[in-house]
Amino acid sequence: MKQIFYILLCTLILMPSVSVNAFAQEYNLGEVLVSATKTETYQAQSGASTTVITANDLQRKGKRTVLEVLRDVPGVSIMQYGSFGGDSSVYLRGAKPGHTQVLLDGIELNDPMRTDRSFDFAYLLTDNIERIEVVRGAQSTLYGSDAMGGVINIITKKGEGKPKWQASFEGGCHNTFKETLGYSGSENKLSYSLSLLRLDTDGVSKAANGAEDDGYENTTFSTCLGYALSKDANLEFVLRHIDAKYDYDDGANQEDPNKIGWWKSTVGKIAFDQAVNSIWDYKISLSGSQTERKYKDDPDSVDTTDNAHNWFVGDMKKIEWQNNIYPADWSELTGGFEYEEERGFSDGKASWDRFDTKTMDNKGYYIQNQFKFWESLFVTPGLRIDDNQLFGTETTYKVSAAYLIANSGTRLKANWGTGFKAPSLYQLYSPSYGDSTLNPDEGTSYDFGFEQNLFQDKVSFGLTYFDNNFENMVDWDSDTWKYKNIDNTRTKGIELETSFRAAENLALSANYTYTKTKDEDTGEELARRPKSQAGFDLNWMFLEEANLNLSASYVGARWNDNLNTRKMKAYTKVDLYGSYDLSEDLRIFGRIENLFDKTFEQIYGYADAGLSGYAGVKVTF
Repeated sequence: MKQIFYILLCTLILMPSVSVNAFAQEYNLGEVLVSATKTETYQAQSGASTTVITANDLQRKGKRTVLEVLRDVPGVSIMQYGSFGGDSSVYLRGAKPGHTQVLLDGIELNDPMRTDRSFDFAYLLTDNIERIEVVRGAQSTLYGSDAMGGVINIITKKGEGKPKWQASFEGGCHNTFKETLGYSGSENKLSYSLSLLRLDTDGVSKAANGAEDDGYENTTFSTCLGYALSKDANLEFVLRHIDAKYDYDDGANQEDPNKIGWWKSTVGKIAFDQAVNSIWDYKISLSGSQTERKYKDDPDSVDTTDNAHNWFVGDMKKIEWQNNIYPADWSELTGGFEYEEERGFSDGKASWDRFDTKTMDNKGYYIQNQFKFWESLFVTPGLRIDDNQLFGTETTYKVSAAYLIANSGTRLKANWGTGFKAPSLYQLYSPSYGDSTLNPDEGTSYDFGFEQNLFQDKVSFGLTYFDNNFENMVDWDSDTWKYKNIDNTRTKGIELETSFRAAENLALSANYTYTKTKDEDTGEELARRPKSQAGFDLNWMFLEEANLNLSASYVGARWNDNLNTRKMKAYTKVDLYGSYDLSEDLRIFGRIENLFDKTFEQIYGYADAGLSGYAGVKVTF
């Protein structure tokens, strides 16, 4: 409770009696985001380290998957078991994949039955996405368990303006084809956006030494509907369904000709928001998700003993009531209540790993206040209490601050918070590997840094230092072959970002992340976290109708295992994307991935595609 006292004391000392209008409007406040505070806030007014990827960014980069887009974000490391549907893991500032809360329009996507309750980005495509928000650092005060390392929120497109259809077709290497169809618009009080896509590819072998291609199919439907009940009250409905099928192999350098996986996910939300008066508005939402994973491996010429048919099903239901109160122009108070229930079961031929439906519910109460002093100092303390059915009460808290020096274009920022992570249903109840006595992970993180804008925002650069301590973490115990609370780890490092607008039609940006990780119990580095990684982006609109984008990502050396016995080589991957508008309603585009045909492995024994080209057309009518 001592930390809470310090937060309140600092708030009382800094609280002004009146609001003084200064010169924040002279400072470039950046993009508006909602994930850092659960209300619309400019990036510069949040003390958290954030990245916002807009629809324009997605369009000019031309990346197919959200996974590929996130590779360019500082502090984000991604490892995938081969391309085209291979299982993926996201490490945010070196934290575990299960320490990142992933949202779609505020709906939790984390899989209750995945080993660490993380989300697999392998099947999420960029179509019909308006923006992606990444908030780094502990966010448990607003989002509870799973947000120890940060939050990634994907926000879909809303319908607006005159009704229109959009269709696209793309084809290319590895016998790859993608078709999309969308319809969006608004009429009177109703807005709507619907999208349907299909992706098919023969793919490449996931086993690095394999000769047989591993195919991949993805069908995605998404919709967002809005209805204005009145000037101050709105209804929203969101639905997304993904049905994917993929071939994969037995393991590192172990090809299998008939091993197949299915991944199905359905998420939905209905929400009502109302501005009651000038000082109070609220939002009530009911959301849910279900993720189903199936695996099939029959006997074949490589292994006549194969006989695996297993599936895992997890679902989540959540109701949230969020209230925003504006007692003064220098204060914005947000408080809410959440009730969440997750369920899951495992079934199949492997009787040693089957269990009936298990449940876990959690009640969360949170409060934060965004103080705005003189339009230049922004301080946001927050507190949350979670009441978990299995683990009892967990209290988390945080405080962030940002200070703008408008005349010099300088921003100072700092963020400190605590977090916790409940064990997954699989870690608790797997009959072979689980332990029902597991306790939650606990963590504390902080970061601080600065950003500087020069020459009327044509040049900008920033530096952030971060430090995360995770204690009592659930991890695999090789002695007992079960999950145990055995890990204490620390990750720390720096993030550098810079951008330069050389001309109206020419922009460059780059970032570099250095991450040092350590298992405090063994002294070894954590697996699959590169010490160094970097991203580079060059965008040239060489004609009013034409755009060219060159992006490169560097991933440094990293250990493939926690025992630090096998080191993976560093690699650099370069992609090129171009588009040309033949008319206002007709665009042609092309993409070259792995431009220099580099051979590399993200994870030992799993291959990535070499030089690959794709081209397509998009029409609006």
